[in-house]
Amino acid sequence: MPKTRQEQVQNALFAFYKNPVARVSMELVFSILAVIFFAIFAIKPTLQTMSELVKEIEDKRTLDGQLAQKIASLNTAQAQYQKFSSQFHLLDQAIPKTALLVESLKVVEKIASANNLVVQGITISSVPEEMMQAVADKSTRETLTFNVDVSGDYLNIRQFADDIMASRRMMLIDQVNFSLGNSRYQKTLTAVVRINLPYYKNE
Repeated sequence: MPKTRQEQVQNALFAFYKNPVARVSMELVFSILAVIFFAIFAIKPTLQTMSELVKEIEDKRTLDGQLAQKIASLNTAQAQYQKFSSQFHLLDQAIPKTALLVESLKVVEKIASANNLVVQGITISSVPEEMMQAVADKSTRETLTFNVDVSGDYLNIRQFADDIMASRRMMLIDQVNFSLGNSRYQKTLTAVVRINLPYYKNE
């Protein structure tokens, strides 16, 4: 009785698998499948971990570079601080922690005298308290305004204004009003100089 097609195929496969070459091929296939399995489930996480470590190392190198730059900047700032620390007291003289009104008026009178001007009067809107010094983190900048009436030559008045603006104690002139009058058959020039005096005040 002739064999069916299916039986012929089964017999051929049976004969093939009995061959040693077929067994080696099957072992090779299983080995390849095992390698693929370990590559997916074992090597892949390791590679991901290595990639994360490389990225972390690069981030730390970048951070290290930034820290090095900041340290260099701090060293430069410290060198500049030490260089100019002896002059910091000039800042307190320019804008003191209190108005120092009396001392400031003495400066104005001295400058007027040096320029051969006569101080006719000084008008102050209000007198600030000078008992307490301002605290660095609880103070605000304030401005005290007063008017100085001086008489004399125009060029001297102009030099007076320049000297006021150039004084170590910061004083700002925002207005000068001139008037001409007669005194003992002689014309006199009078100027009202408005001076702003900045200082720090406790809140």
